[in-house]
Amino acid sequence: MALNDGPPFGPVVNGTMVVVFWEYRPSNVAGYIFLALFALATLAHLVYFVWLRAWRFIPFLLGGICLIFGYLERARAHTDPTSLDPWLLQNMLLLVAPPLLAATLYMSYGHIATALLEGTYQPNPRRKRSCCSRCCYAWYVPFCTCSPTKLYVLADVAAIFTQLIGTVLPASGTPEAQRLSKIVVLAGLVVQLLALGIFLVACGRLHARLRRDPAASRAMLMDPGINWLWYFVVMEVAAAMLVVRSVVRGAEYLEGMDGVVAGHEVFVYVFDAVPMLLVMLGFLVLHPSRLVREQPNSINIPHSSSLSRLISIGFRSLTWANKLSPLK
Repeated sequence: MALNDGPPFGPVVNGTMVVVFWEYRPSNVAGYIFLALFALATLAHLVYFVWLRAWRFIPFLLGGICLIFGYLERARAHTDPTSLDPWLLQNMLLLVAPPLLAATLYMSYGHIATALLEGTYQPNPRRKRSCCSRCCYAWYVPFCTCSPTKLYVLADVAAIFTQLIGTVLPASGTPEAQRLSKIVVLAGLVVQLLALGIFLVACGRLHARLRRDPAASRAMLMDPGINWLWYFVVMEVAAAMLVVRSVVRGAEYLEGMDGVVAGHEVFVYVFDAVPMLLVMLGFLVLHPSRLVREQPNSINIPHSSSLSRLISIGFRSLTWANKLSPLK
């Protein structure tokens, strides 16, 4: 490999450039700036993770780590833009990170929706009793807070694997591998966009319902001081940021390396780095797991029938204790 004097950059074999890695020399300054920003955001999420025991944020933390090392590799590519490793690693890490962030987004939605709807409506009698019977209400069909979450995560797993495979294929340098890589990555982006679109519809529908009728949620009535609906706003903005990023990435692969998006580094930072940073900051401001600490009683409120049973059991226990106690 020889270091080119100017763009495009890529490995040169027998005087011919086999693969174009970069249409520009990557900026090391921008790479290190966003490396530091994502490192700070990930560290803050790690503190929340330990403090709040937010196990749902394991994929989120992994996504933050991918972003840190992804921009580290972009900064490293400034000095040697013809090297395979920095180009391959940054491409792989920056493509895999958003689906990891989205996985936590989907799980947080299921957690918040279940907390708000717990004990409010009777389950739909037409549905078989299952893991999601507690939050599948007649007015909430067809959007459930449990089963779709699993489907979203499965779609995310498919997107992660397809984009991993798609980023590795061009390393062979053959035109067939590059064409197949483009198809595989685009397929993963389409799956991710479909999942995000369905999620936005479900989240927006529940948000609109609760905004029109706050009395529909017992948790919102018992704790009006907590602005529950702002958590929906954060989730919707995060999903919108992920959609914007996926659309621009899709345009990049559709155009190819000689396109406008791939030829200008500004698109990477404006439509990929900044949206992902906003997603991480949004969940720092309104962390879903803080709801459990701020108001644990509103999430695990016993039903009135359960409360009556507990009271009756308590009275029966006291009665038996009085009967068995020795006479003074």
